[in-house]
Amino acid sequence: MERRTEYGTLAINDEVLAAIVQSAVLEMPGVADVGTFGLGEGLTELIKKDSGTRGVTFQDTDQGLVVEIAVIVDYGERIPILGRRIVNRISQVLSDAVSIRPAKVVVEVQGIRSGTPESSR
Repeated sequence: MERRTEYGTLAINDEVLAAIVQSAVLEMPGVADVGTFGLGEGLTELIKKDSGTRGVTFQDTDQGLVVEIAVIVDYGERIPILGRRIVNRISQVLSDAVSIRPAKVVVEVQGIRSGTPESSR
């Protein structure tokens, strides 16, 4: 991702943006994990040592930056409400960290994580 400023060009690697987004979303109550997109990315994630960028993609369109994130949510969460919170969190964290406000954020809920045996005791 490149942005022109009055001082020159700012280049930010997509992996840096993805790490910022993933970290912010994983801190949110109700988000159990970040998923993966498609078979190709899933295989790539098995090979990669750093999973700090999985489940997050970016597209730079004519309308602006489009962020897509795949998440696994905790059982019992109200998905529409959590989805809106995720969209707002991603928009805010990117704006704060790199002064980029996404034009669109797409949240794909890929699964629900139920409680573990330890949590049901």
